[in-house]
Amino acid sequence: MKSLLKLTLMAAFISFVAIHLNAQGKRPEVPVPVQNLMKFLGDWEANAKLTMNSKTYQVVYSVSCKPTACGNGFYANDWSIRSELGTLEGANLVGYDSYDSKVKWFTVDNMGTTHEHVGEWQTPDHLYIENNGMHDGKKYMEKIDFIFNGKKEMNFKLTSTLDGVESQKAEGVFHKK
Repeated sequence: MKSLLKLTLMAAFISFVAIHLNAQGKRPEVPVPVQNLMKFLGDWEANAKLTMNSKTYQVVYSVSCKPTACGNGFYANDWSIRSELGTLEGANLVGYDSYDSKVKWFTVDNMGTTHEHVGEWQTPDHLYIENNGMHDGKKYMEKIDFIFNGKKEMNFKLTSTLDGVESQKAEGVFHKK
């Protein structure tokens, strides 16, 4: 009886180890919204138009996107340098939340803001995200559209409002390097 118990426990242990090792070699199926996020990977550059404080600037806007978490999201650095504006820099962590079926885009920039954009794919080539928050006691909303035109071109449009009045706007066409 004792050796039968040992044999049963040994078989259970071997089965557990085999299942665990097999599971490590297999990755769960990647959801379509995550597959769509991978379109951002690579280095991008745009001649963009940026409007701040009622003044419009032409800027070269660069973004570098690298995969993170085994391809379940990406990390992006973005920057633009213009003598009148100085250096504008942002760091972004982007992923898909399968619990609420939303894309989460977390941003920290050198202008003193940290915020989260939440959105979803409108189509496989159109991601819409927005941030709703407060700036100095006023309601702030930022809306961003990314529309891919093939694998090497992406339209970008950002509009920000403060208490319902447009405060910032940016748009451009990014090209993958």
